[in-house]
Amino acid sequence: MKRTRQERIRLGLFFVLVCCFFAVAVARLVHLQVFLSSRYSEIVNKQSSGTVPIPALRGIIYDRNGKIVANNVTKYSLYAYPRDAAELSHVATYVERLFDHPRGSARQKYGLAIKRFRWVKRLLDDDLARQIAAEAPPGLLLRKETQREYPYGTIGKQIIGFADIDNCGKAGVEMYFDSVLSGREGYADIRRDGLRNTYRVEEQALVKPEPGRSLVLTVDWNLQEIVEEELRRGVEEHHAKSGMAVFLDCRNGEVLAMAHYDPTERNPHLPVKLRAVSDQFEPGSILKAFTAVGVIEENLIDYDDSIFCEEGKWKVGRRILHDDKEHGWLNFRGVVELSSNIGIAKYAIMLGGEGLFDVLRRFGLGEKTCVGLPGETSGRLVPPSRWSDYNIAALAMGHSVAVNSLQMANGFAVIANGGILYQPSLILGQVDQDGKLFSRWRPQAIRRTVSQTCADTLASILRGVVERGTADVVNSPVVSIAGKTGTAQIPDVANRRYFWNKFMASFAGFYPCEDPVVAGIVVIEEPQPIHYGGLTAGPVFKRVAERYSILHPDVFTSPHRTLSETSTRFENTSEIPDLVGRGLAQARALAAEHDLSILCDAEEGTVAWQFPPANRLTFRGDKILVSVTTESADDVTMMDLRGLSIREASAFLERAGINFMFRGNGQVVRQSIKPGETVSRGTQCRLDCRPGTGGKYKAQRADKTDKTVKVDRQS
Repeated sequence: MKRTRQERIRLGLFFVLVCCFFAVAVARLVHLQVFLSSRYSEIVNKQSSGTVPIPALRGIIYDRNGKIVANNVTKYSLYAYPRDAAELSHVATYVERLFDHPRGSARQKYGLAIKRFRWVKRLLDDDLARQIAAEAPPGLLLRKETQREYPYGTIGKQIIGFADIDNCGKAGVEMYFDSVLSGREGYADIRRDGLRNTYRVEEQALVKPEPGRSLVLTVDWNLQEIVEEELRRGVEEHHAKSGMAVFLDCRNGEVLAMAHYDPTERNPHLPVKLRAVSDQFEPGSILKAFTAVGVIEENLIDYDDSIFCEEGKWKVGRRILHDDKEHGWLNFRGVVELSSNIGIAKYAIMLGGEGLFDVLRRFGLGEKTCVGLPGETSGRLVPPSRWSDYNIAALAMGHSVAVNSLQMANGFAVIANGGILYQPSLILGQVDQDGKLFSRWRPQAIRRTVSQTCADTLASILRGVVERGTADVVNSPVVSIAGKTGTAQIPDVANRRYFWNKFMASFAGFYPCEDPVVAGIVVIEEPQPIHYGGLTAGPVFKRVAERYSILHPDVFTSPHRTLSETSTRFENTSEIPDLVGRGLAQARALAAEHDLSILCDAEEGTVAWQFPPANRLTFRGDKILVSVTTESADDVTMMDLRGLSIREASAFLERAGINFMFRGNGQVVRQSIKPGETVSRGTQCRLDCRPGTGGKYKAQRADKTDKTVKVDRQS
């Protein structure tokens, strides 16, 4: 059949179009396969393959003594990966029976699907994991994972914090140092089909995970447990709302224990914050210790003089300042020991508002300590636009200022260590995979806050607070404690006044006062019905100090020696005998039996006082200071104090009732009252001190008295 011309044209055009189509298609294929092959190969790989993370082993956390307080344990987790409809059905049925789910609910509950990875239950109990391994159908598999374990339960949990199911830190040290503890993840390969279904999981790591580094904390878990137990006991005994406590090594700023206790806290296993650093409060009278520093440093007191405390009521501007008791004339020591608001206010007004504000800033108030815990508050220390006498008085006795517990504990550590403000720290160092300690933390001295002489003088006054002042119930036969009480009304912010029946009771101090090792604070919120700090927070502090001192007798009885020396204390130490009530000749003989000697203020008589107290350990060859009774109760025989430390000399002078003041620091080299001179109680004695001269003057005194020279200790 012969085609017409029009038909031939149409067929030709169609043929040309078909050829052009295939030519374009071939050209496009060549372009894709040759010129764009690398680009699209990369896209295909991304769509059809991928990686899944392999978690790194989290670093371990140790306390300062090497106890593991946060560890990793291996657990098994259950996941489903059915490859066909039959496996999917068997998996769903088994899961419903295993976990007692309603029939037909497993697929929707866990999102089960063919060739889809789905978690069923993570971190199984060991018994359940063994049961599943023995009887699970195909498509239901177990995978090893690590879980964070805390061997001591809730002890120290507020400091450590916790890590979630994916081992991510969510509170405390676990959160703050998460980047150090977590390490680096590894990766494993996976493959997917065109429908994005995962059809192969490679368990072999392409990139191996890098374990996290371990941390060594400064916290002593023995003390931490003691603090938490005693804090709980104190809050419950006094029907309080809550309590907080912080204890530091005053020699370097290392945190030894921190805790809070709230009876209404629903889940103590998952604390969100540590109130000792996150909550702020008005400190009340414990701040008077810092006010006293400014007064002493500026030489505003004469220990011979007294100040009138207005019999408990004093008008300052348009307001009236009250004392808890009606005090008349008090010297500076009495003002602090009896916690007179009026007395300290008058001294603070002499110091001036700017001077007082500067002292508090030097102690670090109003600034974060940067201890290494999330949520820390800086407190509040803002100078008023104009310093009135009442502004100064309020600040001097701990009002119009907000602090956290750690700031106050660190401030009292300054007084205890001789005037140095240290950076508080929670970390001693890091431990690598080989168990070697590196990146060791070194004590960071921020600044000298007060002079050595001022710190030692105030320390002796704070010891008087415990011996005969507002904290006499804190006085302990086990360990010598120095400190200050506080009883502050809680502000009613809504009504811009103070609650008349709500108080923050506190006690801050350090021990042993002869050579302090630990400084700390205990705060009890709203104790009932007794609200005084000396009767509520003070006993908690005392029990903590006693129990910790008994646990570490080598440290607290011989604090000058190194750890290696104190480890052999049974060979070169002796227990101090009880000399009180014995004749001087008998006391000398008894001391000699213990390889000790006596430094006395008379040649005969009955021993009425000794320092250090009985039943404490000291090094053989040391001296015991004793005082004997005299004919007149108002007369005192002055002892030869040359060569003694400020703390030793002040112990005798306080007992003798002699007012005193120091010049310089170190050992006593000169005293205004000559040795052997009889003086009346209340007499003023001035002591000149110099560093590094103890051995020389001790030798001179030994030549005069023909007594055994006291062994010099390493400072």
